[in-house]
Amino acid sequence: MEAIEESNPQKNLALYGLILVAIAPTISVLTGFALKAGILAIFVFIFTKLWMFGLPAFWYLKVENGEKSLSIPKNGGWITSTSLGVVMSLAIAVAYFLLGDLMLRSEDLAEILEPVGLTVPWKLFVAILFWIFINSVLEEYVFRWFITSKVEQLVDGKWKAILISAGIFTIHHTIALAFFIDPLGNFLASSGVFIGGVIFSWIYVQYRSIWVAWVAHAIADVAIFAIAWEMIVGF
Repeated sequence: MEAIEESNPQKNLALYGLILVAIAPTISVLTGFALKAGILAIFVFIFTKLWMFGLPAFWYLKVENGEKSLSIPKNGGWITSTSLGVVMSLAIAVAYFLLGDLMLRSEDLAEILEPVGLTVPWKLFVAILFWIFINSVLEEYVFRWFITSKVEQLVDGKWKAILISAGIFTIHHTIALAFFIDPLGNFLASSGVFIGGVIFSWIYVQYRSIWVAWVAHAIADVAIFAIAWEMIVGF
């Protein structure tokens, strides 16, 4: 009985931290796409990115009294992660070849990117570098390390934690896509995001390093953004 009572505060902290971090990307998406808040949406986007970067570290170090770590890989996993990234890239390429406009039309993508100037080739290229080498690391730090770890504290079983964290990872993507593509395309794209989230979370749980998980994420992103480049700029 005492062991159960002692575990409740830890679970409560995990739940509070999970909620505070997980809602940030959805708030950003809704502000930008649902409310169309213009300059406010830009400030909210920046604020939520800073929130997602700063809060997990603060929560872990100051609230939960965790120890500092650079998530240095200790258990290998590089070959597994690279292989899964390549398989995902091939699957993305095949899906685009077979489904094409059912997933996303060029004009829909242009509508998403044009308001922020990303139909200009050099700007799109810089943004792609940001997404692959910075944003994807941030996503692994937030969704794999922090959110997956918090979910693990709340539920029993590795696969429950993996599936729940992948679902959280998918939510804001699905909401954002709903404003630009039809339901079928959104379902297909969201399914791909969810599968990716499952794979990335599994890698993290297996090897306990965001860097190992990031390798697969980055390789998959290369395929996604190569398709985006072909749709907007062409080769």
